[in-house]
Amino acid sequence: MRHGARWLRPLLAAAVTVSVLTGSGVAHADTVTRTVFSDGFGGDRGTGVDTAKWTGDTWDARLDGDGHVALGSWLCTESAFSQSSGRASARIQAGRASARRALGVLTADGGVVSGQVEMLGDDDVDDWDFHTYAIDWTRTSFVWSIDGRQVLRLTPAAAGQPFRLALNLGGGGRRSGGVVVDSVSVAVRYTVVSAPVWKAFTTYKVGDQVTYKGVTYRVLEQHTALPGWQPGPLPALFQKI
Repeated sequence: MRHGARWLRPLLAAAVTVSVLTGSGVAHADTVTRTVFSDGFGGDRGTGVDTAKWTGDTWDARLDGDGHVALGSWLCTESAFSQSSGRASARIQAGRASARRALGVLTADGGVVSGQVEMLGDDDVDDWDFHTYAIDWTRTSFVWSIDGRQVLRLTPAAAGQPFRLALNLGGGGRRSGGVVVDSVSVAVRYTVVSAPVWKAFTTYKVGDQVTYKGVTYRVLEQHTALPGWQPGPLPALFQKI
């Protein structure tokens, strides 16, 4: 038995060494998407839009009772969006209205977003069916699409400026042509950095962060974790955040 133990100790030491070399205390980053605005225009026929969500000519926008809003003029979102990237999407029946008029952008104070416009394709439709108008934005561009087909790019003069979303932009009274909107949503993309899960046989440095049973801890002393050295029982090594 003693002879076998002499062979076992070096093997265990080698296993620990390999685990330490392959362990990782590096935080993990994920890109996630979150819906920050949506309106399906539910409500009784003849009632107005939700003024907590919309501003502009709200007096000339009426729900039809079937989940649509009929626009006699223009609307824009009450709040501005300042996230660095995302997508705005709307189901709109707008006839020959251009993509920028059906679904547009304004500055945070309601002004025109100036910049360079590049046409990527035909930006109108030839019927009165509902189509999906979308804007994919980053800090340096707005790209419009209709039913997934890119039609226009706007490179703003000022990068990263907050903006408001507009419906039937430039429309007014009978000139609007009876624009009807089925739904609007805005989703943003952002990066979430999460601390790695604590693992035995991992070398941790002072200031590293780890999670254990859903709780995040900061490492107080450099060490190589062994089984049973998890956060909680060893307050000298970990501090709960």
